[in-house]
Amino acid sequence: MRKYFFVASLVLTALLLTGCQSDHFDNRKAFANPGGMWMPHQLSKQKKILKSLGVEDPGALSNPLAHPLGAIVSLGGCSASFVSPDGLIVTNYHCASDSLQYHSKPECNLFNEGFLARTRQEELPGETGKKVWVTQEIVNVTKTIRKGLAEIENPLDRHEAIENRIKDLIAQHEKADSSIRCSVKSYYSGQQYYLIKQFEIKDVRLVYAPESGIGMFGGWVDNWQWPRHTGDFTFYRAYVAPDGKPAEYAPDNVPYKPKHYLRIADEPLEKHDFVMVVGYPGSTQRWRTAEQIRFSFEEENPFRINVLTEINEVYETLAAKSEDLRIKVTPAIKGTTNYLQLLEFLQDNIQKNGLIETKNAQQAELVEWVYADPQRRQKWGPVLDDITAINETYQKTANRDYLVECITHHVQLANAAHTIVRMAEERPKPDSERDPDYQQRNWNRMIQDQQFMQISYDPVVDNAVLTYYLNKIRELPGRDVDTLESPEDVSAFVSGLFTDALTIDDTDVRVKLFKSASLEQLQASDDPFIQFALKLRPVTKALEDQEHTYDGKMALLLPEYVQARKKFYGQPLAPDANGTLRVTYGTVRGYRPTPQAAKYEPFTTVTEVVKKDTGTEPFNSPQALLDAAAGGPYIPPFWSEQINNVPVDFLSDLDITGGNSGSATLNCKGQIVGLLFDTNSEAMASKLLFMPEVTRAIHVDIRYVLWVMKYVDQAENLLDELGIE
Repeated sequence: MRKYFFVASLVLTALLLTGCQSDHFDNRKAFANPGGMWMPHQLSKQKKILKSLGVEDPGALSNPLAHPLGAIVSLGGCSASFVSPDGLIVTNYHCASDSLQYHSKPECNLFNEGFLARTRQEELPGETGKKVWVTQEIVNVTKTIRKGLAEIENPLDRHEAIENRIKDLIAQHEKADSSIRCSVKSYYSGQQYYLIKQFEIKDVRLVYAPESGIGMFGGWVDNWQWPRHTGDFTFYRAYVAPDGKPAEYAPDNVPYKPKHYLRIADEPLEKHDFVMVVGYPGSTQRWRTAEQIRFSFEEENPFRINVLTEINEVYETLAAKSEDLRIKVTPAIKGTTNYLQLLEFLQDNIQKNGLIETKNAQQAELVEWVYADPQRRQKWGPVLDDITAINETYQKTANRDYLVECITHHVQLANAAHTIVRMAEERPKPDSERDPDYQQRNWNRMIQDQQFMQISYDPVVDNAVLTYYLNKIRELPGRDVDTLESPEDVSAFVSGLFTDALTIDDTDVRVKLFKSASLEQLQASDDPFIQFALKLRPVTKALEDQEHTYDGKMALLLPEYVQARKKFYGQPLAPDANGTLRVTYGTVRGYRPTPQAAKYEPFTTVTEVVKKDTGTEPFNSPQALLDAAAGGPYIPPFWSEQINNVPVDFLSDLDITGGNSGSATLNCKGQIVGLLFDTNSEAMASKLLFMPEVTRAIHVDIRYVLWVMKYVDQAENLLDELGIE
């Protein structure tokens, strides 16, 4: 059996004098991370600095299909990685919420109890629609998408031209290989476009999730905080048909054989060591103008914080009514609370760090540079003013638009009815002319969404959530849509939706209507939610047209703004995160939350977990963990000589954001040393402007993962598969 860890202090001493641990220590200690979530090909120009930090093969990081990048996958909203030749996947515990909910019942709540399959036969099918995407190719298609856009005068026509070109490219490449799922992504605010080809795995099974007292230790009290003691890890396995092609769940499917998978680190991770994260970060806004950031800070974020606070109270009230309702609303509570805390910390960061003033100053320097040269002035002079004027128009209805979006996304029957109405509008069109979301390539996924909805649907929840959002719209000043006049009117209206005429609360009915209903049939329907969706449709149609017009206008302006900034700074700048494969790198290090505060050390320990335990949620460690912590002995591969303990979580100065959750943290050899799962509260504003002094990523140490597997849950079958003795 492979043995990836040192097993004696003599070997440890020797390792500390070689390899990743020492050759480049001074460079790593002095490294000041400038930030950047880099596209793989951009690292080809950073080989020198990567080499100075100890990376053994910097060139490999430029190739998304080679090791180690080829082992990294997307779960759609989270990142993950293959860690065995038999398709074993590791990601975060919090990325498995839907899977845990899918298999939970009041008498067996996997959120609390965890799950371990000791054989392949015991592995649980993922929730309906669960998928894994493995990147196969990344192709620059900028010329194809942007050719002749400036000659198209109407913004809606310009948006449609971009959309049609993207659809054509996707259709062309997916037709050639049915196992491939394609997307075209915009980079640098539409200045560049890349086609992403991914192998789509449709059978993804839950293998192992620890108890919530490990996977969510600290809960919302510790969320976004340091020090942290959370074992945020979960294992899945990818399956395919016997012929190796993607297939929905079937008993005779076989484990997927990835071309690349990560090995567990063979050297101890210590302070100042090089680390990198490879994953699929969701979104950042560093290319926004100063005016956009000001609007978010002063108008948009405060409104959303209020809404999230209030809707979370609605969810918590529902959760207190029964265990069944608690299971159904748990993912919503987690998502809402997480986003609420993010916005609150973001507001605090912006204010404390004077980010609006900083962005204003940076933008003023850019404008001064533009107007200092006649050619630059002619090319870029009016761009910023035009962007600001366009944004001001759309900002006027931002709060109303957000609430309408909440109804069509978070009220389950409203979402289903709206989808059915939209499908009835799009179905008569040729597939190439349909809205991209409603093309035939997406129908199976959309049907699965309707099926999966039944797991979390409850009329009590939908009633309460819809009532809240309708009342919130009713309270808007100068509202420009028809609303009910009083809370009593809202209550009566919503209650009227849940009558005997309601039919789309049945999965089979929803799926049938999605597959075949015409607009005429829907207009004649007695279902109250279908009628509600039809009345809401003019509002959502106006929002779609508004968004498409906005995108069409910005398709010419934002690339020019980006080009001016690139020329002004004269150095490589990473594009905003957009859910595609990225690499970010730096070192293990602590920080001071304020200049006057004591410095945080970069590792936490099992001993601290025991001290923090109270026996009640969210600090309720399983008894098996407390017993293991008291029992010892602590030996490699779990023990850290430097901190004289089992490390639990660690800090790095990496540049990350949402969507990076579950990303593998790698050392200079491309071996896995941990899993990224969070960032610190002081760094939220790094979504807008990277702040190297306080921006830290929080990772669960792979040694803690292995220790829990060995001494708490006795997951010997998985330890063997990972090659651990």
